[in-house]
Amino acid sequence: MTAFILKPYKDRVEILTDGARYLPDGTVVEITGKVRASAFAPLAITGSGAVTAIDRLADMILQAAEATGSVDATMAVLETSLGAIGAEGFASDSPVKIAIGAISETYGPVTLYFATFDEPGAPAPFVLHKMPLGFGQGEYPPHEEMVAQGWLPGASLERLGPYMFDYMRARKRPNPADPDAEQIYCVGGHLDLTIIRADEYEQRRLVTWPDEVGQKIEPMAARSLRPDTSG
Repeated sequence: MTAFILKPYKDRVEILTDGARYLPDGTVVEITGKVRASAFAPLAITGSGAVTAIDRLADMILQAAEATGSVDATMAVLETSLGAIGAEGFASDSPVKIAIGAISETYGPVTLYFATFDEPGAPAPFVLHKMPLGFGQGEYPPHEEMVAQGWLPGASLERLGPYMFDYMRARKRPNPADPDAEQIYCVGGHLDLTIIRADEYEQRRLVTWPDEVGQKIEPMAARSLRPDTSG
């Protein structure tokens, strides 16, 4: 499970993502960036689930962005394609969630989401859903704890992102590809903040965790390393 959070603002969309890819038992196989951005339209993609399925879907979206040069046109292509993808049984054995942050020509900053599987209480699969307040994958801290940490409506995700992801990192979660298996620690590697604006992308590394390829994530083993912002 990739942990991610997307949030639209008046002039941008922000995305938080961790960096660990792992086997079903939680063994880390790669530490990498998990956001793919289009060079042809202000649009970026992340996802949760089977890496191969995420990459195939991201490739399709990015190809549509390259062909159209437009966020709105890319989303129109995606909306008409998802029904056919579902009918073909795509990723039926590798469920994924795809989240998109973009600057729409019509709506401005937007976040969108679709999944390839049914999930109780979640929007219908193979349908592109606009998420006007943002969208996330993971277990968030309780509201009162967020307030105690200084949460404010409209604040950048950078402010409490490290706290939120450390909270997620310390909790075992089921693997969506195998929900009946033993739960695992699944947030690791690093925490990236990606910012999408109409004319540029920006990315900053907020946290580096001491995880290693070939080992399972051990959130209590050592403290995270954060950039020195003292001046």
